[in-house]
Order: sequence, then structure tokens, then C-alpha cells
Amino acid sequence: MEKTMHFIGAKCSREEMFNAISKPQEIEKWWATKSEGVVELGGSLFLTFEDLTTLKFKYDEIVPNEKLVLTCFDSFKSWDKTQLVFELREKDDQVFLTHTHQNIDPEDVESLIYFSSKWTVYLLSLKQYLETNIGTPYPNETKLYHGD
Repeated sequence: MEKTMHFIGAKCSREEMFNAISKPQEIEKWWATKSEGVVELGGSLFLTFEDLTTLKFKYDEIVPNEKLVLTCFDSFKSWDKTQLVFELREKDDQVFLTHTHQNIDPEDVESLIYFSSKWTVYLLSLKQYLETNIGTPYPNETKLYHGD
């Protein structure tokens, strides 16, 4: 299985960063159009992307202010069974987030390339949200191509 990895650093607290990646009402500020769920081990998270799809995730690992692992289920093929791993660390007066999107089907090269490019867009939206309180969630994010 393939994976993509990215990182950002933001001037915020670990708690602010962790809340932004784990709490549904925060995820709507930088990634999805609408988000609902219960932040608990085994709980579900539903991310709606207006007029496109709803991705379903399960909270598989929650280490407050340090690590979050989400596994996608019952979603369209390129996302299904993939995992999102968010790891936080502090250094030089900022919080660094390392993001891994793993278990991507190696035969699905187009999705691998898309995920690698699009996560940069959303993680920069997260950084912007944490530092200015204004993110660019779907459908207002930077598009990779016409029709994205």
C-alpha cells in the first residue's frame, strides 16, 4: 500500500491544533463543508463535501494533543480503507503537524497523485485557519484543475 506525507507548522497551541483536526465543528473551518461525529475511540466522523460526497471515518487512535488516527470506511473506492494519521510536536514556538494518508491502493496512481497534491491545499487551509481564524474549506479551497 502507498502513502503520502506532508507537514505544516503553525503558531498555535497543541490543543488548538488537535481540536482543529479532531472536532467536527473545527474541521468545517478548514476542510469539509459540513462535519458531524463523536470524538471517541471507535466513534464515527462524517465529512460532507457539498454536492460531491460524504466521507465516513472511524476514530481508531486518539492521543490528545499528540496523535489522531482516522480510518475511512464505506466511502468511494479511492478513499475506502485508507487511514489518516496526524502527529503533533512542538518546536521553535510553533506546533508541527505531520500528516500521513496511508493504505492507498498502489494501482490507483491517479488518486495517489491527487491526494499528494490536494493535502497540501487543505493543510495550508488548516494553517491559515489556526493563525488567522479564516480557513478555506471545500468548496472554497484552491482547485488543482477545472472541475476539482
